[in-house]
Amino acid sequence: MALVRRALFRIKIAREGTVRRGSEVASCSITELTTKGMGLSTDLRATQGDQLDVTFALTDEESICCQILVTHVMPPCLGGRITSIAPAHESQLARFIDQHISTTLSPL
Repeated sequence: MALVRRALFRIKIAREGTVRRGSEVASCSITELTTKGMGLSTDLRATQGDQLDVTFALTDEESICCQILVTHVMPPCLGGRITSIAPAHESQLARFIDQHISTTLSPL
């Protein structure tokens, strides 16, 4: 089995939000984040291939709204690839991750 390297830096976070599939809405906790996807925990039952709308507070001043395609499920956790996000939210997300990486990896 070949080792597959991730192209993106994944950060661990703890952010509360909501997840929606059609008329079903549930709370969620965002646990991992990249500029292209996320991991979250929720009571909403989802299966691989589902499209979900996710909204969460990235910071006290900034919220992110996006749509993800569920790529893996291990209840109550799931992961997904961001398939739709507004350009402003995409910029906020990239800036947040860059700042997080630079402060986490900078020498003391």
